[in-house]
Amino acid sequence: MEFKEAAETIRRRVEERLADQFRGRLPDVLYEPMRYPFGAGGKRLRPVLLALSCMCFGGREEQWIDAATAIEIFHTFTLVHDDIMDHDGLRRGLPAVHVKWDEPTAILSGDGLVILAYRCLLRARHPDLIEIQRIVTDGLLRLCEGQAMDKAFEKTGSVTFGAYLEMIDKKTAELIAVACEVGAILGNASGQGRTALREFGARLGRAFQVQDDLLDLISDESVIGKPMCSDLYQKKKTVLTTHFLNEAPEKMIRTFRPIWEKPDPDQADVMRMRTLLEEAGSVGVAHRMIGNLLEEARACLEILPDCESRNHLNDLIDRLRDRIS
Repeated sequence: MEFKEAAETIRRRVEERLADQFRGRLPDVLYEPMRYPFGAGGKRLRPVLLALSCMCFGGREEQWIDAATAIEIFHTFTLVHDDIMDHDGLRRGLPAVHVKWDEPTAILSGDGLVILAYRCLLRARHPDLIEIQRIVTDGLLRLCEGQAMDKAFEKTGSVTFGAYLEMIDKKTAELIAVACEVGAILGNASGQGRTALREFGARLGRAFQVQDDLLDLISDESVIGKPMCSDLYQKKKTVLTTHFLNEAPEKMIRTFRPIWEKPDPDQADVMRMRTLLEEAGSVGVAHRMIGNLLEEARACLEILPDCESRNHLNDLIDRLRDRIS
């Protein structure tokens, strides 16, 4: 069995447990908007990683299912509030919660999801449940720090490359690292195994975000589910633009910045910026970063028991590398 098949089995079990969280709950005015985002599908990557991390140490479904479900609910809460903050009208091809209903409803739905997630997490029977709660809570706080940094960057003319990486580590990679670490604890991993899986998740999470930034520039809509170069149209700071504005030759930056600062760039503007990012080597830097991060993630797995679940995690790394090859 490869990663894809293992992940699908885990996803089905998590979907069933997600449905259980809402069954019979009233009033609909609260629970329908809370339930709605889960109907849009999704990879369920975080619960899959939590489950596989647990199974690396012989963990069974009853050990990981509640925490895996909780981590997906936590993740969904962040998406609901993120869509409000970013004024994004669509999420996974469907109207966002604040569009289908309204902003107050979306805010309350996100709040309710946090509480529901903690309620689900409390069902995870383990001697270290308090430690698990601490890890999750600290991780969510760091995620909020990353979101605050991201919003602040929108109003900042220049952002250092290091600051951008810190932001994505907190906003994107942290919850993936938390999922892997919690899974290891639930599987009764040693301290070394727990640390290895947290580091694996942190590197994988950073690689995911850098890859998303890169694919936005080099892939078409059929691959990424949104128009190519949408980040440039929206003037979003990415690993590519941040690297360029910090490291490119001054002449290139002088050409790029006036286009970047246009309130409404057209297609020719965006293609010119894309060319400059390629010529300055920022695209190549992103490619190398992804490759290095994935190999670092793979190295973290070497101390784990030689088992099918570890093979699935290695297969995931191979699949991510293939996306940009």
